[in-house]
Amino acid sequence: MDTAMIDLDAFKHEQLRLYSLMDDNPAKAIEEARSLPSDTPVKGVLYTGLKAGVLIDAGSSAKDKQAIQEGVALFRRLLSESPKDATLRYNLGNGLAALAEQYPSTTNTWYLDTKNIRRKARGLLQNAISAKDNAAVRSTAFTNLGNALLRAHRWVEAYDAYSSALKHDRTNSVASTGAAKILLRCVRRGMGNKSILQSIAARHLKTAKLHPQRLAELAGMKAQKELQHLLQMKLPESNPPDLMGASNYEKFVARHRLALSPTIDGLDCSLKRWDSLRFDSITEPVESHDGVPPSFAMMNVMKSDFLAARYLAYQALTAKFPESGLYTDTLDYAVYGIAPSLLSLAQRACFDVLDKIAAATTEYFDIPGNVKVVYFRSRWFDNPQKGVPLAWHPLLRPHIENGNMAIIALADISFDIAKNGFLVRKQAFRHSSTHRFTVLHDMGCRPSRESEQIEHCEIREFKDQLIESLQLARAAVVYFVEMISIAEKTRAAGIGKVGAITVPNHHDIRGEDDPDK
Repeated sequence: MDTAMIDLDAFKHEQLRLYSLMDDNPAKAIEEARSLPSDTPVKGVLYTGLKAGVLIDAGSSAKDKQAIQEGVALFRRLLSESPKDATLRYNLGNGLAALAEQYPSTTNTWYLDTKNIRRKARGLLQNAISAKDNAAVRSTAFTNLGNALLRAHRWVEAYDAYSSALKHDRTNSVASTGAAKILLRCVRRGMGNKSILQSIAARHLKTAKLHPQRLAELAGMKAQKELQHLLQMKLPESNPPDLMGASNYEKFVARHRLALSPTIDGLDCSLKRWDSLRFDSITEPVESHDGVPPSFAMMNVMKSDFLAARYLAYQALTAKFPESGLYTDTLDYAVYGIAPSLLSLAQRACFDVLDKIAAATTEYFDIPGNVKVVYFRSRWFDNPQKGVPLAWHPLLRPHIENGNMAIIALADISFDIAKNGFLVRKQAFRHSSTHRFTVLHDMGCRPSRESEQIEHCEIREFKDQLIESLQLARAAVVYFVEMISIAEKTRAAGIGKVGAITVPNHHDIRGEDDPDK
């Protein structure tokens, strides 16, 4: 028999043995993993990878930080030797996410103390998703990215990540149970249409039950046992909204989960105004100024800006435009005209919404300072300076300590649009299209001549980035409304005498929904 085949069989036997041992005795699995060879020429990559994976997974179960650090160091070494390997990026990302969990989490400073390591982990998972040789890990990388986002209370983005994981592997029971748990969380908190959310959650759980062995394969026996109660849950049987009569635009919104609604999946086109996300009330002392609080106007503008960006994106992706411009060809397969410029405008508008969220947060929490220098990336922190440990803004910290996790979600997004964050490319496109130039290409991405003033991108990638930017902006607006709703419960309980003002629907006041008009 071939020696290589014997070696591979021996490796697979050792792999199965150690994985089984991890469930029963993680400390023993760590001990035996440390004894595995990792430097021999023939077995180096296979056994080093196995050793690193067991040290990380068993280290997580045993809460052994040193074991996880050893596994991370091994994956870093392997990745330095094969920097384009998607599987190694995926494994190192998982290792860093596991390492972050070992930091003390007794206070909400954990999110600040671990921001760099968690940002790096999410970046590596996104690298694995985007890599060319990613078929083996793409679904699980999306799943673990979803897990990492959920850990930071970014549940809308986590749901999108789980949905993407299922698009690439319908048998991924970890993703389907993760998606179901998020929808059921919304139901428990009274967010969105209960019937629709339960029906889609039931569909996710049905998919998971069709592939029960995948839970153990992907997450281990312990996770499979822990999820049994969820799989056995009896949910009301009903069908999600029917899109048979929906317009192409409504189908676009539903397919990409872009409705600005507390019902985060399952677009109900029977409603005339299905972008129904808003807050209904703001609590103020009786001595407050007359008139409607400015937060309502701000929310209206944020919402309409997002809806404009979404519709602009849809048109740019699907419509044909009368093109009167005469352009010079740059001989690099670049595309010029109305459509690519509309794509850039829509993408830019998505990130403009983020800065508006920072401004609206400033208004609601009455944060002092120059209103002309309020930015999403820094709003959440106390005068962030290089070399100084990051701290929550003193006017936001009490709300975080009181359980307003939506503030953490928004702050965590700011980490990912900064340098080395997995969303930084989207931010870069916003800056280049606003202050310089973004040039799209339908074949390759190599310009005729380089210029620091131009950001180049393949149009296919840019379209994907645009959809993801829309999903990000939508998630951020949902977190903003959640942040206000949580703060309102605290404010109403402690403000004493309050004044009440009924804020009617704008469309009723203007008669826009009157059937006779």
